[in-house]
Amino acid sequence: MPNSKYRTKSRRETPWTYKQQPEKDEKFIDDCINKLYHDKHPDLKGSGEAELLNSIVPEKCPHCNHPGFQCFGKTENGINRYRCKSCRKTFTITTKTLLANHRIPVTEWIEFLLGIFRSQSFASISKANRNSETTTGYWLAKLYLILENYQDGILLQDEVQIDETFYSVIKKDLASKEDGTLYRGLSRNKICMGIGCDNAGHVYCKVEGFGKPTKRATMEIFKDHIKKGSKVVHDMEKSHAPLVNALELTSTTYNSESLKGLPDKDNPLTPINTCCRELQDFLHSHKSFQRSNLPDYLNLFAFIHNPPHDPHEKIKLILKWITTTLKTLSYREKWSN
Repeated sequence: MPNSKYRTKSRRETPWTYKQQPEKDEKFIDDCINKLYHDKHPDLKGSGEAELLNSIVPEKCPHCNHPGFQCFGKTENGINRYRCKSCRKTFTITTKTLLANHRIPVTEWIEFLLGIFRSQSFASISKANRNSETTTGYWLAKLYLILENYQDGILLQDEVQIDETFYSVIKKDLASKEDGTLYRGLSRNKICMGIGCDNAGHVYCKVEGFGKPTKRATMEIFKDHIKKGSKVVHDMEKSHAPLVNALELTSTTYNSESLKGLPDKDNPLTPINTCCRELQDFLHSHKSFQRSNLPDYLNLFAFIHNPPHDPHEKIKLILKWITTTLKTLSYREKWSN
């Protein structure tokens, strides 16, 4: 049996995979599982991805950024190879990208992304795709890198609603008082997240800090993401006031306590309340995540909930970004951290 510190049990393994002389029924089951696995995991050459990747022409050499290069044959998987006219190094469209040296075809990425954009749990995606949990975790880390700066360009405008929602730190990080009792309410045991949406369907969310929102933190996360002069609808949170003044926003406030119990159609804060609820549901579906990764989860949540809303259009964007963004992450790098 193969042995590796990075290896987890494969979805194609059975109790008889490494048995020297399996019984007939054991061999039949093992062969069946292997066939199902290979049907789900075609090799790179048989996946048809060469045609897709060869339709994308590089803009410049990924090694030296020189714009001049020439065709230089193909790889064993049929991917176009190029040679730079300046540094003379060879490359393909995936060189120095998150698809560099990939062994699992892009077709599997598409199925993985569909699961993500349809709000499946990571564990269920792993099982459905017959991938090990470490493979799914590796792909997820790549997706986070693609979306690392995704929210930088989001600008809420026209009619904007803002609020805060909170999520607990993990149990081992819970802070307690000198007498051993835990802090309650909006304390350092709660992570504060600012969230905003507008009437065009755009969503923005960022970590503000721990405990109650502060004027400085609210200003910092929203100041570059709400268009000056917009209308802002919000509750009576005091930390919003400096933001309203700085951006010259037309402010409409509601007492959230007085709105409790109203049906959604009559509640003026329904859009932002819905965003907060959906964010909580999203985090609860992955509640064992490391809180240090919360910014990545918020970027993913924002991408899922922002236009385009069709998951297939989102996949098209991801495939474009993954072949044009010079970032790399090897399997070993991911799991050796």
